[in-house]
Amino acid sequence: MTAPGPPPASAAAAGQDGAPGTPEAARAARPGRRERGLAVLGCLVGAGLVLSCGAATWASARVGAPRSPGDGTAVAAPLAAHWSGGTLAPACTALALVGLAAAVAIVATRRVGRTVVGVLALAAGIGIIYLAGRVGADPLAAARATDTVAQFSLGGRADISEVRGTAAPWLAVLGGVLLTAAGMLAAVRGRRWPAMSGRYQARDARPVDAWDAIERGHDPT
Repeated sequence: MTAPGPPPASAAAAGQDGAPGTPEAARAARPGRRERGLAVLGCLVGAGLVLSCGAATWASARVGAPRSPGDGTAVAAPLAAHWSGGTLAPACTALALVGLAAAVAIVATRRVGRTVVGVLALAAGIGIIYLAGRVGADPLAAARATDTVAQFSLGGRADISEVRGTAAPWLAVLGGVLLTAAGMLAAVRGRRWPAMSGRYQARDARPVDAWDAIERGHDPT
């Protein structure tokens, strides 16, 4: 009786690292899935934070008519005004929606498409940081550009006092930072991530009885 020889080359190759369906391939793809999950989570959390801040008050002040040139007094008593993020930085909401779409596209695309999605998410995050940060740093300048102040500026420059900013624009900045980091991760590392599982892809229908087999040209016997 002869001793069994070495396994065929094809069988040995099937067990090497990276072969599809092997435990080695699953372990090799695990870091990519983890990075992909972090990118998706960053897009969702960052965009969600910006959207939730959009309806919050970003700045408040008292706005009155221009002061008379004679005695420096205001024509009418100033009124309290409050401005939300949707009023002071409406583009942040649109950019946050781009971030939400990027979270889905990161999973659905692959290679070059995933890189493009990452760049778009990166650009959206930078835009949110700029717009929200500008309001947080100087709420008075942002308030002067609103319609509320424009109504008091018919006879000159409206009088704005007691300007107060809130933490909402800075929370939106944080959301933009998360979205920027997620987009950068997808743009740089997205090509190496595994594609979405094909378990839900359509499969060829199989004949369920003899008649179907005959219609398909198969001999059921």
